[in-house]
Amino acid sequence: MSNSTYDNKFCVAPWVHLHVHPNGNTLPCCYWDGGVQDDYNFGNINDYDDVEDLMNHKGYKDLRKKFLKGESHPGCSVCDRHDASDRDGLSGRQILNKTFFTKKTKESIDATKEDGTAIPNIIYLDIRFGNICNLKCRMCSHGLSSSWHEDTLKLYELRGMNKYSNKKFIHSDCFDKIEPYLEHAQEIYFAGGEPLLYPEHTKMLDKLIEVNNTSLKIRYNTNLTSLKSKKRDIIELWKNFDDIQIAASIDGTDDTIEYIRTNADWKTIKDNYEKIKKELPTAQLYPSPTLGIMNVETFPEFNKYCIENEWVLGDSLYLNFINWPKNQDIRILPDWYKDHLCSIYEKHIQWIEIRMDQYLQSGWDPRGIYDNNDIPGYRQVEGLQTIIDYIQEDVYSSEEKKELLDSFWNELNEWKTISPENDWMTSLPHMKQFFDRHLFDI
Repeated sequence: MSNSTYDNKFCVAPWVHLHVHPNGNTLPCCYWDGGVQDDYNFGNINDYDDVEDLMNHKGYKDLRKKFLKGESHPGCSVCDRHDASDRDGLSGRQILNKTFFTKKTKESIDATKEDGTAIPNIIYLDIRFGNICNLKCRMCSHGLSSSWHEDTLKLYELRGMNKYSNKKFIHSDCFDKIEPYLEHAQEIYFAGGEPLLYPEHTKMLDKLIEVNNTSLKIRYNTNLTSLKSKKRDIIELWKNFDDIQIAASIDGTDDTIEYIRTNADWKTIKDNYEKIKKELPTAQLYPSPTLGIMNVETFPEFNKYCIENEWVLGDSLYLNFINWPKNQDIRILPDWYKDHLCSIYEKHIQWIEIRMDQYLQSGWDPRGIYDNNDIPGYRQVEGLQTIIDYIQEDVYSSEEKKELLDSFWNELNEWKTISPENDWMTSLPHMKQFFDRHLFDI
């Protein structure tokens, strides 16, 4: 099979990637559309003795056949939308194909049988061993955060639902099954729960050091609330590796982040960010905000903070848009509010452009060796324009928008009822102003 055979819907994920959730269920990737997860089964690692057998579950075989025919899959809708809008930097398909289409991967693809069976080349691992997490993020749930357990019990009771019977902690004991792949792994992605808290995290790093695979890429999404694991200093452990990338899950400052990621402390996060900058300057450290209804209006303020405090250093804006739950998707907002938001973002972009002009006029680059891409904040403009374009996307009907916004309004007030100490109207005054007008207009 030649390279020209691969269609623009093709993705290497089912040949190279193992993505395991805390309960053991697997998915082709972390970009998979959450809205279709219940409709397609890719197996549970706890039911298999061997990863290769798991990766030849019917779900994976069917997905490979689709990709080899140039077809997409309903679960690929997030990447389809990004590709259609030329947002390659947000398309998991584009990222995976660019990163992992190696010679050995091509051999695995070419040897795929007609029924989709393959000998996978597992070089990219994303294993969520558990739901241990110290935060209660409002876009998350108990399945990925143990801190949601008590509130979930209260929500079930408030809604008159059958009693919630799931245990607080969810765990997938699959380290022994993935251990053989650590020696040849090219990339490992640690995410939540909170990855720095579960014990398999340091166990994996120790094993990578043991097998002398310390030049691979190790990526994190971490809330940066702690840099210790059972008294072990995580920064000292990271110093053994050549390529550490830390995407800090920070969506705003002060009350904004402390509400959206309940139990977070802004000062602790800020101090830990600066500590990594100082003690591990070789790490690629950057904010990786999740953008949804609760912080889309205040995000430019946070972005300004990042630029002024050299938290971006001219690097691209690394964004995660909330696609699920749908009632926090910024695309469901009414047109009048979208216009208001776009105006805020356009003014922020103007501030960045004025700042760039001031840098140049002040002789910041007297030898003329830098271009605009190196000016702090320059490459943020592209990401901010992406947000504007995304806000303006019209993918929901008027009825869907109303239903979803009503759902979110009810949810905000349910959260306030079960934990009155966390009052969204106080912490997110811009949201109160929005709903005051939105409900009045309706």
